Amino acid sequence: MASFIFYNIQVLPNETAEEIGVKGYKKIFSLLKEKNNEELKSGNHLSYHFKVGKNSYFGPYEFFSEQGGVNGNFIKYNDSDDVTDLLTDKVLFSKSKKNAAVSGKKKIPFVFDAKTHILAIDQSAAPSQEYDKLLEILMYYINPIVKNLFPEYTLTINLLSLPSALDEVFANAISYKNVEVSVFAPNGDDAEDILEEMRKSKMQKLQLSGSSGDSSMISIPNFLKKILKSAQTHGKIKLRYRVQLQNSNETKLMTYDSEKSPLKLNLRHNKSDKDDRGFLRGCLRKIREFCELKNDEIQGD
Repeated sequence: MASFIFYNIQVLPNETAEEIGVKGYKKIFSLLKEKNNEELKSGNHLSYHFKVGKNSYFGPYEFFSEQGGVNGNFIKYNDSDDVTDLLTDKVLFSKSKKNAAVSGKKKIPFVFDAKTHILAIDQSAAPSQEYDKLLEILMYYINPIVKNLFPEYTLTINLLSLPSALDEVFANAISYKNVEVSVFAPNGDDAEDILEEMRKSKMQKLQLSGSSGDSSMISIPNFLKKILKSAQTHGKIKLRYRVQLQNSNETKLMTYDSEKSPLKLNLRHNKSDKDDRGFLRGCLRKIREFCELKNDEIQGD
């Protein structure tokens, strides 16, 4: 079973540049595949792959080009003398570390929809469930490619948050201490209201911070609620608020962080899945339907 979390990967045009489209997004992953293969074949994988522990690494592994997207696997592994070849899965009996050889290898499935530029990746990719750390890793691999391929563009990546988690805050908060929100402009034609205005004006990022000073806000203004809704798919949110303790007159200060409340989808293998590619191809279809449903929920509020 794969437990997917979601990142919105956007390559935003500067000034008069056109959007890169499906071909542009697929090209990024094609070049990532080429770069990774070069590093593996030259034996420089330990320098290229992201170190996530004392002897643990995280890197690209397999890529399957599909219509409108790219699927595949990242990989987590340990550097060891008890080795398996990263390129072929062939067990190596040599104790030499000169080859692309590892132990403890674990595949991390991903699905990338190039039309919506949403990356679904198994949550085990995040070191110790630190989703901001996974964002850093994704930036590490993708940003150099974007800078070289699209020098007049800016890469942004944000985690998609669980809509019900923010709804729960609105339902239970009796007052608010402060709010911080960042919103990135959208690619494509999937924007509404605030996001659409940002896209048309070429505004790439909107940051707002509001507080009540020494007191508390009794509610979140409606205009800010709309921005918070947009940030669930195109940004990040931090809120400090108070709730009433059950059977008590006392209150408790709580913190909501969208980067700790990711949208998730669990998908199991079917008997009809002959291999990883078949499984991920089915996941792509289900993920498209799931993301469309969740986006409708947010826009409908």
